[in-house]
Amino acid sequence: MPGRGICEPSFCSYFVINKKFELVDFTIDDHHDLQEFLAKSPTVGGNVEEMITQKYKTQFLVLLSKTFSGKSFSVEKRFEMKGSADVLYQLVFTPLLNGEEDMWVICNVINNNVNIGQLRLLNDYSQLTSHALRAPITNILSLSNIGNYAKIESFDIAKVNQLLSDINIQAEKLDEIIRTLSSLLNKNEKGGVFEGGHFLSKNQHVVLVDDDRITNKIHHTLIKRHAADKQIVLFHDPEPALDYIEQHQPDLVLLDLHMPHIDGWKFLHMMEVRNIQVAVIIVSSSIDPKDLSRAKTFAFVKYFVTKPLTLDKVKMIFESA
Repeated sequence: MPGRGICEPSFCSYFVINKKFELVDFTIDDHHDLQEFLAKSPTVGGNVEEMITQKYKTQFLVLLSKTFSGKSFSVEKRFEMKGSADVLYQLVFTPLLNGEEDMWVICNVINNNVNIGQLRLLNDYSQLTSHALRAPITNILSLSNIGNYAKIESFDIAKVNQLLSDINIQAEKLDEIIRTLSSLLNKNEKGGVFEGGHFLSKNQHVVLVDDDRITNKIHHTLIKRHAADKQIVLFHDPEPALDYIEQHQPDLVLLDLHMPHIDGWKFLHMMEVRNIQVAVIIVSSSIDPKDLSRAKTFAFVKYFVTKPLTLDKVKMIFESA
């Protein structure tokens, strides 16, 4: 067909028209709604004057005639859709020689709403990062510098608690903004949920795998606060952790995802290769729904918990078993 290869079908529709204003070839993309633009369904050999609605006919025919003189044109038209948002289309008129003397015109109809949506997303992202995100970050930096805070000359628990409380408030604002950014970028992604409550038997022997030593210590403290009888083994290096798990078969592994050298995904794959069937709960800072979906592909991964791990989350993990 003469119009093939003009544009990708998923991005635009096209019409090929001869000097008699007859339709030589056409393609209408399934995702395009041209009901306001087309008076009736186009047919090869049909007259385009009868095909275009009265609202757009005059300008369309003028541009079509000018294109036959060898010029190219591009115009944007906003189509009003009943019961839904307007759609912005770009009409591109391009002359095409058919043989030495005959000429056709190709009219591409491109849906610009996809680009507009991306630009709007980038604008929202820019606003959040340059304004909303910077505010709590600068506040945290200021609060964390004791010299900028009310001077603590001696150990004053009230002042220390107030400082920590102020930092926590700013951190919560920061976390909420990051979640908003993630939802903007992943608004069409659905991670699903885990079904749990029946998968663990004892949970007495627990292995923590996280490259951050401080995080490991905090998680150890939280678990011990909830249940002092737990046997907890900490690893900041995934490789020896894997060997330990294979040899000792603990009841539960709490696994971080973002680690150097061997990340959480590779760790899970290595467990599969070694046929280590130990229950795993991912404890990660990630709020990406794609990570949640990916975690569900491993049969021995039972939960996905987002950091920070809190006492309530620890209770949920161990009391649901």
